[in-house]
Order: sequence, then structure tokens, then C-alpha cells
Amino acid sequence: MFSFVNPNMLFLLFLIPLVVGWDWFSFKKLTPRIQFSNLALIKDIQKRDSLLKYIPIVLKSLLILFIVLALARPRHTLEKREYTTEGVDIAMVIDVSASMLEKDFRPTRIDAAKRVALDFIKKRENDRIAIVTFGRDGYSLVPLTNDLSVLSLVVENITIDTRRDDRTAIGNGIGYGINRLRNSPSKSRVMILLTDGMNNWGALDPVTATNYAKMFGIRIYPVGVGRPGRDFDIDALHRIAQITGTGRATHAANEEQLQRIFDEIDRLEKTEINTNIYYEHREMFIYYLYLAAGILFMMILSRSIFRMSLP
Repeated sequence: MFSFVNPNMLFLLFLIPLVVGWDWFSFKKLTPRIQFSNLALIKDIQKRDSLLKYIPIVLKSLLILFIVLALARPRHTLEKREYTTEGVDIAMVIDVSASMLEKDFRPTRIDAAKRVALDFIKKRENDRIAIVTFGRDGYSLVPLTNDLSVLSLVVENITIDTRRDDRTAIGNGIGYGINRLRNSPSKSRVMILLTDGMNNWGALDPVTATNYAKMFGIRIYPVGVGRPGRDFDIDALHRIAQITGTGRATHAANEEQLQRIFDEIDRLEKTEINTNIYYEHREMFIYYLYLAAGILFMMILSRSIFRMSLP
């Protein structure tokens, strides 16, 4: 962007027509007249002077132009924007107990959960995400990272170990999620707890684990999958949400509902983006001063040449 620091100085450009008019009038008034009996003697001089007489006027006009432009201080301004993000650190805690193989979702609950989780991860490019699974115990699969390719690969390969009995240690899963978030420097720490079962195993009960999460400033969004009351304890999940300040738990009976729940969490937990705008100014007046100095030199030089070339 091109601008002037002192644009009022541009009014001085009106001096140019005044100076040109004055010089023209003075030139006409002061032009000497000599009578010659033979005009052929001055024919060549007339041709030369018809062009050269305008040079001083042109040079003086250019001198005024460049001086006025220099006084107006032209400059080129470059706008720079600096973006800083305050990301959200998120632990996705996913139930991998055998009941997640139920086929009320297409084709199974775990497959639907993985698809929705992958879509959620793709939207959080400015955040760090950790992946935790739990069944009989908790398993930390990925620490906090913003490497979306690694996160996607791990989620795609989550499997259910059908060789073990169907136990659900929700408290242990929350505990592993806390371990991934408690040392986070982020001001916003979030855990998404996805389960289709009731806590029936583990040394750490969900309420105690949730109170620990609250101590570390972690908000938990509990999401039930399947049929409330039959597959999971919706009241227990509500209690987890209330303790950490996220309101009430949600539940999904199909993949579409699960997708809407994750979309809502994505909307609520927005990354803070700050924009700082800087302006870099490049002063241009010095170039016009150089031009003015060059014109002044040409004016002095032209006067000397004219004097030397007089017949």
C-alpha cells in the first residue's frame, strides 16, 4: 500500500503552473530582438533555440515536483499478520469392552465410534489429542500430539480383545486420561469419555476419578452408546459431567446421533486464535531527493553548456 505521511504538502504542486507561467512570461518579455538584413544567417540558431528554450522550464518543474513529493514523505506499507493459537488439549477415552461389538450400530458400535472419532480429529488441527482405551483396564495408546496422521492411524487400528471377559473399568479409563492431561500447559483440558457399559471393574471408581479430574481443571464430556439404563448407567455419566462442569451427559442410539454429539463438543471447545497485525513502512522520500538533486545538477550543467555554445 502506497501512502503519504504529509499529504497536505501535495498542495504545493500548484507552484508548478505558477512557476511555468512566470518563466514563460519572463522569457517572452526579456527575449532580446536584433535586426538582421539577412535571415539566412540565423536560421540554424532559430531551429536550435526553438527546442532548447523549453529545457529550463521543464527541469525547474521537475525539481519542484520531486521536492514536493519528498516533503510529502511517500512510503510503501506492508501489512503483516501474526496468528497465535491457544489450542485445546483433548484426551479421547474410548470403551473397548466386548459389548462394543454389538451390531445396533453399522456394522458395530466400535466401528461407528472410530469413524466419528476420525472425523472429529480431522477438525482439530490446532489441538493436541491423546488416545486412551479401556475395558478391563486402561491403555494409553498415544500421548498428546497434534500429528493427525499418527492419531488417525491409531484410531483406525483400535480393536476389541474378545478373548477376555467383558469387564468395564470406567474409573481406570478416566485415570489414564487424567495422566495424559494433568501436566498439560494448556489452559483448556478436555476429556471425551465414550462408553457403552457400566463400571463393574477396576480399583478406581468413576466418581473418585472424576474428582481428581476436576482438581486438574479437566472437563469431561461423557457419551453413552446404546440404550440408557440397559447398556450404561446414564445417571452415573450425568454425575461425571456435573462434577467437571460440562452439564449433562449425552447418549447416542445410532451413528448419526453420535456424530451430532461430537459436532456439538467440537463447537463448544473452540481453539482460541489471536491475530496481531504489524505494519512495515518503507520510506520512499529519499529517492525523490536523489531525483531532485539530479535535476538540480542538470540545470547547472545545462546553463554552462548554453553559455559555452552561444555563437
